[in-house]
Amino acid sequence: MTARRSKSETEIPLFLIPHVIARQIKEQGDDVFRISVKRMHWHHYNVTVRTKQVHRELRVRKDSSPARHKPDSPENVPGDECSGCVA
Repeated sequence: MTARRSKSETEIPLFLIPHVIARQIKEQGDDVFRISVKRMHWHHYNVTVRTKQVHRELRVRKDSSPARHKPDSPENVPGDECSGCVA
């Protein structure tokens, strides 16, 4: 079973919630499992971001994204149909 980690911050003003969530995700660096935002008093909130580690086999590689096929590339021959071309 993978370990779940959570990080909480308290008394966050409403307008800072997106920045706090983004910062916590960047600091922890794992996949997000759950985000909890609870209203406390006035316009202050408690923010908790829970993450979990992903198995190595399931992790997405940065270089595994398929390359886009461009219509002006030299591989294209006039008259050929290009099913993956970006117009």
